[in-house]
Amino acid sequence: MIKRRVAKDGSVSFQVYSRVTGAKKYVGTFASDREAKEGLQDHEAKQRAIKRGDLPPEVDDKRTLAKAAADWLDSLDRRGSRSAKIHRDRFRRYITPRLGLLPVDRIRARDVMALRDELVPRVAPLTVNSAVMTLSAAFQHFVKMQWVAANPCRGVEIVEAKPRTYVWLKTSEEITRLIDASAAEVRDLFAAAFGTGMRLDELLCLRADDIDVPARLIRVHRGRKGPTKGGKLRWVPILDSVLPLFRRLALRRQRGELVFPGRDGRLRAQGSVRESFKLALRKAGLDTALRVHDARHTFASHWVMNGGDIWRLSKVLGHGSVTVTERFYAHLRPEAFAEDYGRVRFVAPGALPAPVVALNGLSA
Repeated sequence: MIKRRVAKDGSVSFQVYSRVTGAKKYVGTFASDREAKEGLQDHEAKQRAIKRGDLPPEVDDKRTLAKAAADWLDSLDRRGSRSAKIHRDRFRRYITPRLGLLPVDRIRARDVMALRDELVPRVAPLTVNSAVMTLSAAFQHFVKMQWVAANPCRGVEIVEAKPRTYVWLKTSEEITRLIDASAAEVRDLFAAAFGTGMRLDELLCLRADDIDVPARLIRVHRGRKGPTKGGKLRWVPILDSVLPLFRRLALRRQRGELVFPGRDGRLRAQGSVRESFKLALRKAGLDTALRVHDARHTFASHWVMNGGDIWRLSKVLGHGSVTVTERFYAHLRPEAFAEDYGRVRFVAPGALPAPVVALNGLSA
């Protein structure tokens, strides 16, 4: 229970009370509603852990999971890891409220399984597995730091998830319709997304000197937080459909300038781009379930359907392995199985026998 209090001087505070142990108990007073909610969560998680016998009544929180995780996450930040924000968010939302007050050296596989099973009814299987993966990555750090002897996540079964599917625009007419329906300030950006297969973050961070129009190549090597996903430089070809676009942009942009800037030449916010994309979908009468990222899937799907080499596609998309590309797009090749139809030969029940050809060339 959180009570909002307004003092005579107009200042606001939030008093927190809990009934997790039965009787109403004062937890503390906080300066903001957010801090009050976090304080209540921490208190109730601690009381549940004490009730289970995982914590003594007086907890020695010298190195709780929350504090150990903070050390690991800070180390990721110092190394410039692109995944630091994702891991931090998973801890904040899924792990810390349930396990954060436990001493890190007392967490066992049963605690990880309890966390997993508690999340299953609430979030998607992929989210559950990602939370366990983050916890496992943290414990790998704890093992190296010699804070724990073993990783309790080892051997914990993941939640079975349905195969991931993606949506995309099936025809060139649909792509053109969506681009035409887009607001003027994002029309070029969306055209580039469909014509290059680049990620949104990569497009927004693209600069004029990354584009070589005579060579028809785009150098992709940076994102909002440093290197691109995968951390490797790659080259994306400028296809015929977007060649006039990049020629025009090359004439308008000075060296070092963002190719698709926001207001005052600054980096455009991804949220506003996604909102504009949804508006364009509605205006064009297309499926509003599509995301900006599905422009990348659309690019890859059309590349394969039009006979493009899947190994080259994997390099254009920046996949770490061609296996990843094949998993999603290989089935779209028109000739994918044509050469395989005659590989396994036998006569199936009910099949017509092969015709016998007589010497005169007529069937017997």
